[in-house]
Amino acid sequence: MDAKVDVVILGGGIAGLWLLDCLLQAGFNACVLNKGDLGQGQSIAAQGIIHGGSKYFNDSDVSDLAPMPDRWRQSLSGQSGPDLSAAPVLADAMGMWLPRRFGSGIVARLAKKSLLRQVRERGPDDRPSVLPHGLDGNLFDVDEAVIDVPKVLQALYDLHPGQVRGLPVDGNIAITERDDGGVNVMAGGNTVQAQRVVCTAGAGNETLLAAAGLQGIKCQRRPLQQIIIRGMAVPIYLHCIGRNPKPLATITSHADPLGGYYWYVGGLLAEDGVGRRPEQLIATARDELSRLLPGADFTAARWATHTVDRAEPAGAAGAGLGRRPGFALALARGPLIVGWPTKLALAPVLADKVLALLAEAGVRPEIHDPGARDLTRLANLPVPAVARPPWEMVGQWN
Repeated sequence: MDAKVDVVILGGGIAGLWLLDCLLQAGFNACVLNKGDLGQGQSIAAQGIIHGGSKYFNDSDVSDLAPMPDRWRQSLSGQSGPDLSAAPVLADAMGMWLPRRFGSGIVARLAKKSLLRQVRERGPDDRPSVLPHGLDGNLFDVDEAVIDVPKVLQALYDLHPGQVRGLPVDGNIAITERDDGGVNVMAGGNTVQAQRVVCTAGAGNETLLAAAGLQGIKCQRRPLQQIIIRGMAVPIYLHCIGRNPKPLATITSHADPLGGYYWYVGGLLAEDGVGRRPEQLIATARDELSRLLPGADFTAARWATHTVDRAEPAGAAGAGLGRRPGFALALARGPLIVGWPTKLALAPVLADKVLALLAEAGVRPEIHDPGARDLTRLANLPVPAVARPPWEMVGQWN
């Protein structure tokens, strides 16, 4: 036995690192084991929007999302939860642009869902330059901060660096239930004994569930092909809304060290771009964004795309196969808990649900060995780095 802890977390994205802090604050001895860079895959590809549910105009359940802007703000200011005061906030609010031909019905649905308290309408003279004066429509500020995902990952890691370890290149893990109800995790020639193991590895959850013999828990993928635009003169943070319940385009901005900004574009453009050649999607995005944002200057723009798999539980609680679950989900099977936040913003809710499952099972902190807490016996495992964001990984710009 190389180490003995209360809880092993497999997966070092934002959900796993947030959960680590919550477990340690609750008195548990916990550690994170991560394959590759921290946040690689789903976390680092996120746009960093702390959704509160305002952009969902259909019947989606937003009960988990509604408190998230306030809860994240408390962490980002260092007031409660994981102290993320070292991570800058890119924007205090997202804009929501509704062209006049679409706007009235959506505003009515906002009112029906009592979401107007989360938005503030901006006057025609209080608009970004991409929405020139005289353009017919409504612009709202939405109570959704935008975080710098790489810096949040770094801040979460820096809270407990001694409790986070990487896995060898092959990343192979064996999960074995013990006769006493606990679990052993074997990785890289090391064996970690724990009361519980929690899988928060996103797309990697499928492999981990198979390693634990739990193929009965179904997973699904909903891919995106995000658009990256380099060379933009101004930053914007904007949902562009049409007749579809989902935004036509959602844009966040990130500073380019060489000057200007990257625009990182999701929404329907990214969903409908799945399976298309990058040059086809870029041509569509250029036309659509020029129409939606007639004041945007794309003359110096360079374009690229980035593909990401959103990994989620399949058909969770009536969500329907292939549909987006509207809530965080944690399931317990013996000593294994598997969790999906489903959205970056829901990492705090997932941590709550994992802690509730531990309480229901009567799992209490037991390991108080300071040497085990520092994971000194796992010194042969590598120290992981934070993943680089998609715009830094582009090989060729169009």
